[in-house]
Amino acid sequence: MKRLLNILFLLFSSASFADEVQSLSDAMLLVRNNCGGISDSLNDIKKMAGVGTAISAVGTAVAGGATAVGIAKTATDSDLASINQKIAELEAAVANPESLPEIDLENLEQELRFYVKSNPINIETVDDGLDSLRQEQQMLDEKSKKMGDARTGLMATATATNIASAAISGTNRIDTDFSARITSCLAAIDVLSAAKIQNALNGNATDTEISQADKIIAACNKYAITAVEKINNRALGATVSSGVGAATGLAGTITSGVANTDATREDADKSKSLNTASNVLAGVTTAASLTATVFNATQIAAAKRIIEVAEQCEEALK
Repeated sequence: MKRLLNILFLLFSSASFADEVQSLSDAMLLVRNNCGGISDSLNDIKKMAGVGTAISAVGTAVAGGATAVGIAKTATDSDLASINQKIAELEAAVANPESLPEIDLENLEQELRFYVKSNPINIETVDDGLDSLRQEQQMLDEKSKKMGDARTGLMATATATNIASAAISGTNRIDTDFSARITSCLAAIDVLSAAKIQNALNGNATDTEISQADKIIAACNKYAITAVEKINNRALGATVSSGVGAATGLAGTITSGVANTDATREDADKSKSLNTASNVLAGVTTAASLTATVFNATQIAAAKRIIEVAEQCEEALK
């Protein structure tokens, strides 16, 4: 129905199109005017979709790195918590030597064999073991803090890339004028098809003209099977996904930063809770960035398909 209305518009606009189109050459000229140059309109969309894909791919990689660092930090924090517990037990034993007999020395020796070389354990060897444990505690604490800073930095980068991706995807769309050009092109093809039949029946067209008309119709009519709306749908999907990635990335950046402050690190339960939340947010950001990458990539494919049709159509019009 829409194409019929456009045909009628073309037929009756200006000074009565039906009177103007008396030959195939006139009908082919109409197609040239309505179908020519369409490929140029899509090159920028294809180019920007490529830029968006690259940016969101970086966001995916960076957010994935933040997730990996966060998981490694969790393992380091677990080792640190174990060391902290052993230090607390040994410090209590040193402060109260009478409690040594009440400690499971056999089990303690097994756990601290690397730090306490003598057997049996006594107050002196326990004190020596504490020095080694404190050195490892400091090392693990510094490692954990560096990992926390790295995760925060990666999350901040992922947030920035998702914001950039959302900005590109949000504007990288086909406007109504372009869609109207495709509709007008298809309407002109319908007019050419009708003119070909009419002129062939009237004997007013040569075999060469009919062959040329068939070539144009076959090439340009492929617009009818291209889903122009897919480009905008993919752009919308990429914009939404990047927006989610930006929001979770920002939340993850803030949470990771708070989790890695000295005040938070002193509260083991709070630190563990915030680190877990940071890792979850990093994972969500990774997934959102990956989804945006897929949408951008499929937008390229959709634009490429229409460009191929446009180039074939324009080649037939030469």
